[in-house]
Amino acid sequence: MSHSKGLVEETFTRLPYFDWDKAKYFYYIAKLGSLSEAGKFLNISQPSLSRKISILEDHLKCKLFTRTPKGLDLTRKGEELFTIIERTFLELKGFSYNAAVSIDNGQKRKIRIATTHAMAAYIFNDLILEYNKFHPNFIFELIGDDHLIDIIFNDVDIAICPIDVSVKTISNEPGIQREYLCSIEKKLYASNEYLKEYGEPTRVEDLKYHRLIAFSHPEKHPYANINWILKLGLPEGELNEPIYTSNSVECMIEAAKKGIGIVGSYEEMRIIKESKLKNILPNITDKKLKQYLIYPNYLIKDPDILELKNYLHMKLTK
Repeated sequence: MSHSKGLVEETFTRLPYFDWDKAKYFYYIAKLGSLSEAGKFLNISQPSLSRKISILEDHLKCKLFTRTPKGLDLTRKGEELFTIIERTFLELKGFSYNAAVSIDNGQKRKIRIATTHAMAAYIFNDLILEYNKFHPNFIFELIGDDHLIDIIFNDVDIAICPIDVSVKTISNEPGIQREYLCSIEKKLYASNEYLKEYGEPTRVEDLKYHRLIAFSHPEKHPYANINWILKLGLPEGELNEPIYTSNSVECMIEAAKKGIGIVGSYEEMRIIKESKLKNILPNITDKKLKQYLIYPNYLIKDPDILELKNYLHMKLTK
């Protein structure tokens, strides 16, 4: 704590009126690497967000971002500010937690868990409900979000997601723990109705003659190779044309059930287990997607969190 305190004092001695509200906007632009994406996430117009950052840069008397063909990159000063903001809010969360656990008021404890929409709905929801049945002293909040999973400003206790080095989803800040939880991999599925009408592919190269179902707007899903299915059997850089797209897992699986085409999904998901779809080309799978438990350091020895972690490990690795 003393090290970060020194950094904050050294950096902001001349800034007694630093605007921490604008710091939040800066934080999310840095996380998402885009004014437009941060604006959508924060429900703020891009021009308004740009003005707020300009005011912050004027106040700090330095540039925080540089524009690149892919979006926005942090300057050296921007990286310093990002680290300070993340550390400061993480320490504030730790302080709030330590203050809360020192008061025994007999109330139920709330645990907030964030993961992607599909993982929340079709893997973790069942597990958490089962756990809660035998641990009624907890109130669980399960948050499904495909855009940004953040344990600092979203006030989440645990995040469950892959670690994507190309997206600023996880900091290198030592105040955050990352533990491997499990791996999942996509497989190919089709209905008996579809296979009867169009035949069953026997080689991956046959997929270019089949009807494929894919995600729309894959750029909004930073945690997985969403349209893996469209690349199968083709040279690098080429994509098959999908017959149907949706940004909804439910809609895609329903389309496959109705014989519209072939879909790629995870066999661990309840929606696939209950779909009666057939796994085709069983030896063809996407690369394994590693899921991690991510949480602040102050929860390392928390007995409730330890018990929950052990339960999830047991259920997902058996």
